[in-house]
Amino acid sequence: MKTYHLEHLGDLDGLVLRDQEVPTPGPHEVLVRIRATSLNRRELMILNRTYPLPSKPNVIPVSDGAGEVVAVGTQVSRVAVGDRVAGSYFARWTEGKLTWDQMIQQLGCTLDGMLTEYALLDEQALVHLPDTLTFEEAATLPCAALTAWSALNGPDPIRPGDITGVLPGRTSAL
Repeated sequence: MKTYHLEHLGDLDGLVLRDQEVPTPGPHEVLVRIRATSLNRRELMILNRTYPLPSKPNVIPVSDGAGEVVAVGTQVSRVAVGDRVAGSYFARWTEGKLTWDQMIQQLGCTLDGMLTEYALLDEQALVHLPDTLTFEEAATLPCAALTAWSALNGPDPIRPGDITGVLPGRTSAL
């Protein structure tokens, strides 16, 4: 399989394409054939060493991707071969308040990410895709959706009576 690794940070010359064997899932792991990925500002921050977390050496970059399950470990119960899935930005956060240990487990930074033909992920790091989304559409959601959710539910969640959105006459730029 073809897979990209960040051999060194600082510029795109550190992004190296490698040929590797397709991995075999362990008991709680899932092998996903990646069909689409999307880039976020975060990827540039990691590359340029401005992201708050250091990436693991030779990490497979990119947090956001979608694909289909092609193999599962013997104890996997959340997904099955043939399921359409996307990776979860915080790979170990499944519910409740986000802890530091969960926060630092991020695809494409401290864990291998999605810039590969086949991603080997823990079953907890996956979400099912609705049939209404293409792989390309779904690949744009993990980071963007988490950012939107965090804006509404972060340290100061919105409450009845709060005003959200863009003020009339103002524009916002991405």
